[in-house]
Amino acid sequence: MFALKDYQQKALTTLDGFFYKLRTGGLDAAWLTCAPLHEKNGQSWQAKYDPTALGDVPAVCVRIPTGGGKTFLAAHAVAQAGKTLRDTAAPVALWLVPSDAIRSQTLAALSTPRNPCREALTQHFGEHVRVCALDDLATVGPQEVGNSAIIIVATIQSFNVKDKTIRTVYSFDESLAPHFQALTPQQEIRLGKVTEADIAAQPYLTVADLGRVKASLANWLTLHKPIVIVDEAHNNRTEQAFRTLRELHPACLIELTATPMPDSNVIFHVGAQALANEEMIKLPIVLMEHKTGWKDAV
Repeated sequence: MFALKDYQQKALTTLDGFFYKLRTGGLDAAWLTCAPLHEKNGQSWQAKYDPTALGDVPAVCVRIPTGGGKTFLAAHAVAQAGKTLRDTAAPVALWLVPSDAIRSQTLAALSTPRNPCREALTQHFGEHVRVCALDDLATVGPQEVGNSAIIIVATIQSFNVKDKTIRTVYSFDESLAPHFQALTPQQEIRLGKVTEADIAAQPYLTVADLGRVKASLANWLTLHKPIVIVDEAHNNRTEQAFRTLRELHPACLIELTATPMPDSNVIFHVGAQALANEEMIKLPIVLMEHKTGWKDAV
């Protein structure tokens, strides 16, 4: 079993403390208790929590250098957030990445036996875990929800669009209909309904479907209040992206990036020295100037 590095364990402990305090004392108390202190010129202060991104959805960031094991750390964080914040051993998580290439890499890391990231999931969930792409979500049966952890890996571009009729994630999908039976009024109010624009885009829908809860991938996620992991989060901090995430009604958002934006709520910061202490930086980095042209530099 691949062991957590000291800085990874400390990051997870901080996140877990934040989620515990969130349930018992609310967002303000959780941030004040867990957010780091900054020091300069003998002065210390704590950054204020910025609520503008996702409103009342708790959103925090772990700043971790490239090569620090973000995927491995996030695999453990999903289980911790599920247990402490959602009170479940079978959470639903939406894992967002910036590109199709990284999506493929992440899917492989979380799915391949003996990969440290897959082992992290197995450590918490045993064999009761499903890792899938958006296109495979239709193969997840209603009986699996609540019995297995379900982790969907996707790009933010799959959701991030103003005209929802041009994205399949918002389209009506009859194969998902069994997941939307016996909804409560509280559940229905959060879910998107069939509109005239949907009927125009999907001709098999009729006027009789107007106002019906849409059996869509986006609604499936909204129904289960996912834990959202955002890898390389600095690439996705636009108002459109935040609006998209808010509409999914996530339980929380955990950002992981080496270069957080000024308004990111950094709850834990991993420095380069921490990686060096754990021998995560294998070789010295030597910079040398080449004055004879770019070809020599390459």
